[in-house]
Amino acid sequence: MAGYEIGEPELAWWVTQVEERGPVVSLNGVIRPPVWPPRGDYKLAVNGKISAAVDYLRQPDAGAINFRAMLPAASSFGQADEIELRVMDATKSEFVRDWDQYRLAKPGRKSPIPYPPAKLTQRAIWLSPATFDKEGYALKHKYEEAAKPFLPKREGKLRLLDWGCGAGRMAKYLAGEFDYTGIDIDKEAIGWCRASIPNARFALQELSAHAEFADNSFDAIIGISVFTHLREEDQFAWLAELSRIAAPDGLVAVSVNGATSLFNAGNLPEVIDILLKSGFCDTGAEHSHRGVTSDDTYYRNAYHTHGYIRERWSKYFDVLQILPAFVGNMQEMVFLRPKKARP
Repeated sequence: MAGYEIGEPELAWWVTQVEERGPVVSLNGVIRPPVWPPRGDYKLAVNGKISAAVDYLRQPDAGAINFRAMLPAASSFGQADEIELRVMDATKSEFVRDWDQYRLAKPGRKSPIPYPPAKLTQRAIWLSPATFDKEGYALKHKYEEAAKPFLPKREGKLRLLDWGCGAGRMAKYLAGEFDYTGIDIDKEAIGWCRASIPNARFALQELSAHAEFADNSFDAIIGISVFTHLREEDQFAWLAELSRIAAPDGLVAVSVNGATSLFNAGNLPEVIDILLKSGFCDTGAEHSHRGVTSDDTYYRNAYHTHGYIRERWSKYFDVLQILPAFVGNMQEMVFLRPKKARP
């Protein structure tokens, strides 16, 4: 391939804070259009209707719209167990893009599983424990909806590996529905998960691309923000390992940094130049995991183009689908099927 295309960024929006405050749910977040000034009147919608309980602050210098809301729980949820937040263009009364939904559970629901310590949630995605938990709930539901057409059919629970489970952002919600196993390089996070999340198995993963599982061990593998932090050679080693431990008809779903992540990082010219030429760019060590493992240079910051994934990953997997700006409305989600003999 002579070169690669980076693609166009999607409108991204994310929640920076969620708090349950008695009769209301407090929200703070950011809407980041791909161009400024925005091409529409972007508003936060609750179950498909623009909410009057949301205030907006446009920040032209940042190319963003900050929002804050005090959603009345009684009128927002009614008898429902959850609501769905999305961004709409008020001038057209339509959703701005696909797969941007954020599901929020009704306040007051008690869980026997506590929030992780703040230092673990900050290490993972720079969010408070409560918001980290809400993000896991939202992502779990979005993943299941998108993965449903590709998941294999089985009697009983599917065997799922959460590759890079961290402090259990999704484990809390996946463990009850799947035969769940989580692995991570963070010893402290794994220790907390083992002590706090029942009906699940957790194991500390060494840095090398070797997992202590037999061939074809899992019907589904999910890896959120792992390939975003690997060197290119480690990436290929892990692609081979994930293919080995996935069932022949299993589904592997992993996230990568693409056009939207790059846009939100400032469209760095040096990264763009490398991506256009090689399709993959490792920008160097990221220090959020300094002291977590024996190698402070292991945890990187990496970007991928769709063309690179379809070309270079096809040695190990069939690329079923790539959904832009899916995880956190930022990272692309790649759905894969192992390239090996199938029943």
